[in-house]
Amino acid sequence: MKLLLDFGNTRLKYAVFAGQSKIVEGIIPDLTEESICQISYFSKVESIQLCSVIDVPAHVMNLLSNKLLPGHFTIQGKDYDVSTLGKDRILLALGAGPNHLVICLGTCITYNLVDESLAFIGGAISPGLRMRAAAMHEHTAQLPLIEPKSYVYYGHDTVTNLTAGVMAGIEFEIRGFVQEAQKRIPTLQVVLTGGDAKHFEHLYSVDLD
Repeated sequence: MKLLLDFGNTRLKYAVFAGQSKIVEGIIPDLTEESICQISYFSKVESIQLCSVIDVPAHVMNLLSNKLLPGHFTIQGKDYDVSTLGKDRILLALGAGPNHLVICLGTCITYNLVDESLAFIGGAISPGLRMRAAAMHEHTAQLPLIEPKSYVYYGHDTVTNLTAGVMAGIEFEIRGFVQEAQKRIPTLQVVLTGGDAKHFEHLYSVDLD
């Protein structure tokens, strides 16, 4: 069995595979040895693959180290310094394959564009849903904190105006990046992933695996 760990800024995700079949997946509540050990089938895991954008405590790394596989993933860049890419974005690009714009909607939104030779052309990073909502609340005197949800393009009161600003604003942002990428790659395919991708599944394909 193999354990895949994906530690993001907001969620600590895991999945256990037997061969090519996924047995179980879930969210780890916190980054402690106890929580890691409570992952289903953890005692039967033979190898571990880790992708993390956060610092992992030494005691957790010690727990994983005996079964941890080397995390060397490479992708070539086209006029892009790929040494500055996080492992999460490299894996997104490699996983999607050639001629893809991979949009990951997490704490931040990342846009990752690869061409027909699987070279990383470029990308962008912008604030995620909750970061945008929190910024408007925290940097004003009276605007409430809204929870991202279903939306219309133009709201009818303060809450729906804020919701439209966050949600429809991101939709228009996504559409804009896609239109620009299609000028570069006419055969472009688009895939959305990340915890908030479900809010935009009416736009493009969503892949959470």
